[in-house]
Amino acid sequence: MTETPPGSPGAPREDLRRDPRDPRLEVAFGVRVAAWWSVCFVAIVAGLYVLVRLLNSVSLVTITVSVAVMIAALLQPPVGWLVRRGIPRGLAAVLVFLLGTGGIAALMWFVGTQVAHSAGDMRDQLQLAAGTIRDWLVDGPFGLSEVEAGRYTTELGDTLSQNRSSITSGFLQTATSALGVISGAVFTLFAVLFLLLDDGKIWRWLVGIFPPHTRLHATEGGVAAWRTLTRYMQSLVLLAAINALAMVPVMMIAGLPMVVPLAILLFLGSLVPLIGVLVAGAVVALIALVSEGVATAILVTVALILIVQLFGNLLNPIILGKAVDIHPLAILVSVTAGTILAGVFGAFVAVPLVAVVKNASLAVRAHHRTLPELLRPDGGAS
Repeated sequence: MTETPPGSPGAPREDLRRDPRDPRLEVAFGVRVAAWWSVCFVAIVAGLYVLVRLLNSVSLVTITVSVAVMIAALLQPPVGWLVRRGIPRGLAAVLVFLLGTGGIAALMWFVGTQVAHSAGDMRDQLQLAAGTIRDWLVDGPFGLSEVEAGRYTTELGDTLSQNRSSITSGFLQTATSALGVISGAVFTLFAVLFLLLDDGKIWRWLVGIFPPHTRLHATEGGVAAWRTLTRYMQSLVLLAAINALAMVPVMMIAGLPMVVPLAILLFLGSLVPLIGVLVAGAVVALIALVSEGVATAILVTVALILIVQLFGNLLNPIILGKAVDIHPLAILVSVTAGTILAGVFGAFVAVPLVAVVKNASLAVRAHHRTLPELLRPDGGAS
């Protein structure tokens, strides 16, 4: 039996009173507790740092497996629905895999062609927006000089240009070459197919790694984590599509150019909670400012805010319920930290990771509370 170290919060008092000159007696109990908490906190931070460095060293595997798990979470419900209708799991998995990956590939091709055709026009529109803002800084209420206004707008553009590579770095650094992209895409497709074909064997193997007395906890946490990820992916894609489609008639009525590329930008921005839609909305507002004036830009911005808030507040409770209830401040902190650690990929996976960890820990805690009741002779009956 392991003894409690002398001086720790749980140590017997007589250990500290053997020698009245023991210097540990001069340290208050609260200070000792704070010291132990500090040691645990430093150990956790060090462990997370080592884990991030290890994942970064195999970033191609990290990205592909993470993307495959998220795609599988999106496609798993249709597979389950077909299996419950009597279709063999292998056939159901292959059908959903072909239809799902085909749809994703078609969407990516459409997005790529639209972005490629409109990249020059969008860049020109943003440059005109920068000029409009510079003129407003000079002629507007701030009354800046031409030099000051030019410096602010030029520095902003230079900053974005210089940090564009660092924004997309981190975990994405390994996947920059064509070979890395192709191998990562093939790896992801095979991983998605294997996950859809799996009937729980992979998860049972993972649970078997844990010590026997913790396997029930791992099972409860894993079920909650998978349920959370599935609901999150469904909600994310659905709300992103609704936000983009709902803004199409608004932009058409406002007379904005490049309606389809802007809708695609809103869809992609909505995939990164909070920050992504803000950045995409800012681009839409700037183009509206250049093409149609200040009043139209304000109206388009208000319409975007109303659409995002309306559909978010109406559909999120229906799709997610309380399963993925994260405070907006936690979302902001998570996305910011993910961006710093892993660039765009980190911003994309930060919120689902926080949601999965949160609900898995809650499930384990609930299991701890119910286990003593289940072990009672009366089965927990009062």
